[in-house]
Amino acid sequence: MSHDHVLQLQDRLESTVNQFETEFSEIQNLTSADQLKSMIDAVGNLRTVLSEIKKYFIEVRSQLSKVQGIPPAKELAQLVIGASTEAISSLRETEHLLEELKEKLKSKRKTPIAPEEIQYTEFSAKEAIRKSQYIIKKIGEHAEELPDQL
Repeated sequence: MSHDHVLQLQDRLESTVNQFETEFSEIQNLTSADQLKSMIDAVGNLRTVLSEIKKYFIEVRSQLSKVQGIPPAKELAQLVIGASTEAISSLRETEHLLEELKEKLKSKRKTPIAPEEIQYTEFSAKEAIRKSQYIIKKIGEHAEELPDQL
Protein backbone atom coordinates (compact mmCIF):
# COMPACT_ATOMS: atom_id res chain seq x y z
CA MET A 1 0.00 0.00 0.00
CA SER A 2 1.37 3.36 -0.89
CA HIS A 3 0.32 6.23 1.34
CA ASP A 4 0.47 8.62 -1.62
CA HIS A 5 -1.57 6.30 -3.85
CA VAL A 6 -4.32 6.02 -1.24
CA LEU A 7 -4.47 9.82 -0.98
CA GLN A 8 -4.65 10.10 -4.77
CA LEU A 9 -7.54 7.63 -4.81
CA GLN A 10 -9.26 9.67 -2.10
CA ASP A 11 -8.85 12.89 -4.12
CA ARG A 12 -10.14 11.23 -7.28
CA LEU A 13 -13.15 9.85 -5.45
CA GLU A 14 -13.89 13.21 -3.88
CA SER A 15 -13.75 14.96 -7.25
CA THR A 16 -15.96 12.33 -8.89
CA VAL A 17 -18.50 12.42 -6.05
CA ASN A 18 -18.71 16.22 -6.36
CA GLN A 19 -19.42 15.92 -10.09
CA PHE A 20 -22.00 13.21 -9.39
CA GLU A 21 -23.74 15.39 -6.78
CA THR A 22 -23.81 18.32 -9.19
CA GLU A 23 -25.45 16.19 -11.89
CA PHE A 24 -28.06 14.79 -9.54
CA SER A 25 -28.91 18.10 -7.89
CA GLU A 26 -31.25 18.77 -10.82
CA ILE A 27 -33.08 15.43 -10.83
CA GLN A 28 -36.32 17.04 -9.61
CA ASN A 29 -36.31 19.18 -12.78
CA LEU A 30 -35.75 16.26 -15.16
CA THR A 31 -37.28 16.97 -18.57
CA SER A 32 -34.99 15.67 -21.31
CA ALA A 33 -33.07 12.61 -22.42
CA ASP A 34 -29.90 14.76 -22.56
CA GLN A 35 -30.15 15.39 -18.82
CA LEU A 36 -30.54 11.67 -18.29
CA LYS A 37 -27.52 10.94 -20.47
CA SER A 38 -25.29 13.15 -18.36
CA MET A 39 -26.64 11.51 -15.18
CA ILE A 40 -26.00 8.04 -16.58
CA ASP A 41 -22.46 9.14 -17.51
CA ALA A 42 -21.93 10.44 -13.96
CA VAL A 43 -23.09 7.07 -12.57
CA GLY A 44 -20.58 5.30 -14.82
CA ASN A 45 -17.74 7.59 -13.77
CA LEU A 46 -18.41 7.11 -10.06
CA ARG A 47 -18.80 3.36 -10.46
CA THR A 48 -15.46 3.18 -12.30
CA VAL A 49 -13.63 5.04 -9.53
CA LEU A 50 -15.30 2.99 -6.79
CA SER A 51 -14.44 -0.24 -8.61
CA GLU A 52 -10.78 0.79 -8.85
CA ILE A 53 -10.72 1.66 -5.16
CA LYS A 54 -12.38 -1.62 -4.22
CA LYS A 55 -9.95 -3.62 -6.35
CA TYR A 56 -6.98 -1.80 -4.83
CA PHE A 57 -8.11 -2.44 -1.26
CA ILE A 58 -8.89 -6.09 -2.01
CA GLU A 59 -5.24 -6.41 -3.09
CA VAL A 60 -4.12 -4.66 0.10
CA ARG A 61 -6.23 -6.97 2.23
CA SER A 62 -4.84 -10.07 0.50
CA GLN A 63 -1.27 -8.82 1.03
CA LEU A 64 -2.02 -8.41 4.74
CA SER A 65 -3.81 -11.73 5.13
CA LYS A 66 -0.86 -13.35 6.92
CA VAL A 67 -0.36 -10.45 9.34
CA GLN A 68 -1.57 -11.24 12.85
CA GLY A 69 -4.19 -8.92 14.30
CA ILE A 70 -5.82 -6.05 12.51
CA PRO A 71 -3.34 -3.34 11.54
CA PRO A 72 -4.80 0.04 10.44
CA ALA A 73 -4.25 -0.76 6.75
CA LYS A 74 -6.23 -4.00 7.05
CA GLU A 75 -9.02 -2.30 8.99
CA LEU A 76 -9.23 0.46 6.39
CA ALA A 77 -9.30 -2.13 3.59
CA GLN A 78 -12.25 -3.92 5.21
CA LEU A 79 -14.19 -0.68 5.72
CA VAL A 80 -13.54 0.54 2.17
CA ILE A 81 -14.38 -2.80 0.55
CA GLY A 82 -17.72 -2.97 2.39
CA ALA A 83 -18.69 0.63 1.70
CA SER A 84 -17.63 0.48 -1.95
CA THR A 85 -19.65 -2.71 -2.45
CA GLU A 86 -22.75 -0.98 -1.06
CA ALA A 87 -22.11 2.18 -3.11
CA ILE A 88 -21.67 0.19 -6.33
CA SER A 89 -24.92 -1.64 -5.58
CA SER A 90 -26.72 1.70 -5.13
CA LEU A 91 -25.22 2.94 -8.40
CA ARG A 92 -26.50 -0.12 -10.24
CA GLU A 93 -29.96 0.56 -8.86
CA THR A 94 -29.67 4.24 -9.84
CA GLU A 95 -28.60 3.32 -13.35
CA HIS A 96 -31.47 0.86 -13.71
CA LEU A 97 -33.99 3.48 -12.58
CA LEU A 98 -32.48 6.08 -14.94
CA GLU A 99 -32.79 3.65 -17.84
CA GLU A 100 -36.48 3.18 -17.01
CA LEU A 101 -36.95 6.96 -16.93
CA LYS A 102 -35.13 7.21 -20.26
CA GLU A 103 -37.57 4.75 -21.83
CA LYS A 104 -40.51 6.79 -20.54
CA LEU A 105 -39.09 9.98 -22.03
CA LYS A 106 -38.52 8.22 -25.36
CA SER A 107 -41.98 6.67 -25.61
CA LYS A 108 -44.39 8.13 -28.10
CA ARG A 109 -47.23 8.21 -25.56
CA LYS A 110 -45.34 10.65 -23.32
CA THR A 111 -46.49 9.16 -20.08
CA PRO A 112 -45.63 11.51 -17.26
CA ILE A 113 -42.92 10.51 -14.84
CA ALA A 114 -44.40 9.79 -11.45
CA PRO A 115 -42.85 11.68 -8.53
CA GLU A 116 -42.13 8.35 -6.82
CA GLU A 117 -39.90 7.28 -9.70
CA ILE A 118 -37.80 10.41 -9.26
CA GLN A 119 -37.72 9.89 -5.49
CA TYR A 120 -36.53 6.28 -5.80
CA THR A 121 -33.80 7.33 -8.20
CA GLU A 122 -32.79 10.23 -6.00
CA PHE A 123 -32.70 8.00 -2.91
CA SER A 124 -30.41 5.41 -4.50
CA ALA A 125 -28.13 8.17 -5.84
CA LYS A 126 -27.94 9.76 -2.38
CA GLU A 127 -27.11 6.37 -0.87
CA ALA A 128 -24.17 6.03 -3.28
CA ILE A 129 -23.05 9.55 -2.32
CA ARG A 130 -23.28 8.73 1.42
CA LYS A 131 -21.22 5.56 1.04
CA SER A 132 -18.64 7.35 -1.12
CA GLN A 133 -18.32 10.14 1.43
CA TYR A 134 -17.91 7.50 4.14
CA ILE A 135 -14.96 6.05 2.18
CA ILE A 136 -13.41 9.52 1.84
CA LYS A 137 -13.86 10.11 5.57
CA LYS A 138 -12.36 6.74 6.57
CA ILE A 139 -9.34 7.19 4.31
CA GLY A 140 -8.82 10.63 5.86
CA GLU A 141 -9.07 9.22 9.39
CA HIS A 142 -6.59 6.41 8.70
CA ALA A 143 -4.23 8.25 6.36
CA GLU A 144 -1.63 9.08 9.00
CA GLU A 145 -1.53 5.48 10.27
CA LEU A 146 -0.87 3.94 6.86
CA PRO A 147 2.61 2.73 5.94
CA ASP A 148 4.44 4.44 3.10
CA GLN A 149 4.78 1.07 1.37
CA LEU A 150 3.27 -2.31 2.00
